[in-house]
Amino acid sequence: MAFLIASVAPAAAPQLGLLVGGFVLMVVGLASLTVRGRAQAPLHSARATRRATGYAAVYGLSSACFGRVIDAALLGHDQSPWLLALGDVMFVTLGLFVWVMVLAEDRPLAEYGLTGGRPARMALAALMGLGAVALYSSGPYRALFEGRVLVTTDSLLFAALFAAVGSALPEELMFRGYLMGSLGGRYARWARVVLPALAFTIVRSMRYAPGAGMPIQDWVFYALGVALPLGLWWGLMRDLSGSLWPGLFSHALLEFGVALASTSPTSPNPP
Repeated sequence: MAFLIASVAPAAAPQLGLLVGGFVLMVVGLASLTVRGRAQAPLHSARATRRATGYAAVYGLSSACFGRVIDAALLGHDQSPWLLALGDVMFVTLGLFVWVMVLAEDRPLAEYGLTGGRPARMALAALMGLGAVALYSSGPYRALFEGRVLVTTDSLLFAALFAAVGSALPEELMFRGYLMGSLGGRYARWARVVLPALAFTIVRSMRYAPGAGMPIQDWVFYALGVALPLGLWWGLMRDLSGSLWPGLFSHALLEFGVALASTSPTSPNPP
């Protein structure tokens, strides 16, 4: 989604101190959330909501640190192989984070929404997901299909890991899976969609700080015009279908096209 912010100025050299800080925050956060053992509270409980919020907070702070290190790659300003490789390591780390969360919580995967649903509703949710992809990433996909950018092995691996492991999987499991699921039976239907979407928007907006690197108006547009609508849309898809799968595929497909177009070099002979 960062590819959408076209007017962001090129970032400064990566701040490697933030890389270390992101890993430290993740380790300390996971330790504090798992040191007392596996949760026994029912999914639809205040304790489950607190734990889901805790995981989201740790993820948000860690991914914010990581994002600031590789934002030049995500925004298409730096396509150096070493920076893309560094991003690959971060994405795998975020994937491991959510894997540890699932193991520590010891809940059936169906409680996170990793289950099937009614075929008609699943089909409708899938169409909604494709609509989000068309709206937010048609430009990057068009650039790829028209040969205006040249896909490399480095950019392909970076985009695939970012889309699937570093973004869609942890964010859908935490926000539309664990957090949204924990609100069931205790909050109104609209709140079960809106509250996780707001948390998702805050976490995604933390990756970019308004200021010299990003004008405040671009940061506001990203938060309110990209992250919040997508958080609400994917939440509606989860509520409609009862399954996390349509949102997972939509999220991954959208991020893949955006990241691949951002990190692939421009074709020297565009059509």
